[in-house]
Amino acid sequence: MAGRGLCGRADILTGADYSAQYPQPEEVASMQRVVRPQWWHEGTYRGVAMRGHLARHDIGAVFGFLKERGFSWSSVAAATGLGASRVSEIAAGRRIVTDYAVLERIAEGLLIPRHYMGLALDEHAQHYRQRTSIEPVGVAAPLDPRELLGVVASIAVGAIPVGVERYLPRSPEVAVPGAVGHDEVATVRAVTAFHRRLDAAAGGGRCLQSARGYVAWATQLLQVRCTEVVAADLQDALAELHNLVGWVAHDLDDHDMARRHLTQSLVLARRTDSLPLLANTLYRLGRVSLHQEQPAEALQLFGLGQLAAQQAACHASVAILHANTAWAYALLGADHQVVDSLTRARRELDQADLDTAPAWTHFALTEADVHGISAVVYSALARHPEHVRYVDRATEHSHQAVRLRRPQDRRSFIFDLISVATASTLAGDLATAGEYGMKAVGLVADGMRSARVNDRLNALWELAAPRASRESALAALGSRIAELQAD
Repeated sequence: MAGRGLCGRADILTGADYSAQYPQPEEVASMQRVVRPQWWHEGTYRGVAMRGHLARHDIGAVFGFLKERGFSWSSVAAATGLGASRVSEIAAGRRIVTDYAVLERIAEGLLIPRHYMGLALDEHAQHYRQRTSIEPVGVAAPLDPRELLGVVASIAVGAIPVGVERYLPRSPEVAVPGAVGHDEVATVRAVTAFHRRLDAAAGGGRCLQSARGYVAWATQLLQVRCTEVVAADLQDALAELHNLVGWVAHDLDDHDMARRHLTQSLVLARRTDSLPLLANTLYRLGRVSLHQEQPAEALQLFGLGQLAAQQAACHASVAILHANTAWAYALLGADHQVVDSLTRARRELDQADLDTAPAWTHFALTEADVHGISAVVYSALARHPEHVRYVDRATEHSHQAVRLRRPQDRRSFIFDLISVATASTLAGDLATAGEYGMKAVGLVADGMRSARVNDRLNALWELAAPRASRESALAALGSRIAELQAD
């Protein structure tokens, strides 16, 4: 049964909400009105072309469009497999639909061309109806991160190595349109933006399956005829989508998959000489290394990212890489380099212009994130006994991050709460540590599906456990973390 989600909305719909049978085209004619397929190409709703609504998966707009043409909610429900009340809630914006199989059923029931929504065409559809996850195509040997580092360095400086394919993800064959234009590219970009928002709000576990389905479809578009301008735009859009899939896989601790998709993003970004995207992807590869406690490797990747960011004259990208370089130095216990890197990051951020900065950097331009990353860095540094004096800075930054964080950045907010609990533990304020740790666990239990969040909770408990006997709130936190991860 669906619960309540963020901001009072009902939880995102899943395939379990729908009947197992798909309505056939002839069944659609039995509704009060008949769906006309050309509506989806020619129609508009509230001043926006339906192609745009479909690309963004705005199903509420789709239902509203049909309502204007005389369809009742019950007739829409009959075509899509939804209950009439749920159709009404979606149209009113109280529910959103993200599940791949559900979107397929809506497309089929309402005669919407699948590629308008970035869905694989019919020959591939059965794959998603019958499976809860995407099966790998062939068996790929695990990546050697040290070997991959050389490949990444070559791509970063301008040369794509021969044989790079063995470091890239494998996608299943899917059917695609006969020609690709700007509409298909716009769909790829809209799908990427949508999944980034869902990942931030609910974790990679909510969107990896869906994102991989779209990347399989979008990858095959590269083989379809199009103009040179569209081809370049498509490669750039697909690079961003692979970047997203890599980051989502990282959030679920699938680091091999993360590196493959991020490397594919690098290859595509290099082909279009998209320097900001190169910097972005190298930053994310470095974060994978940081998560695996390989700070020296991360420093090399952040350094390569700096080359691209500085060539692009992108102050925001340079700032992000400096801040994460500080994190790597903090893990190594190099306090002077930490302070220097954070100072450089702040100086670059002060010069960044939101109007011209790449979209991916916007999160770092908020004061909440500046304080958030500073809290993580100083907490990591204060874990070294000789640098425990930095705990005061960690405490201050973590509280500021919690105060400033926007509600939609739910995973980041959880990280901020964990940062407060971590800094408080290091400072000996065990009651506050237990209080904020419990707040974080409560939000995780309310639908967050992120292995990175669980890893941070485990790291917090590893730090707090020796002190738990002195504070009941801290002991309760340990029990809740154990319960949460046993579910």
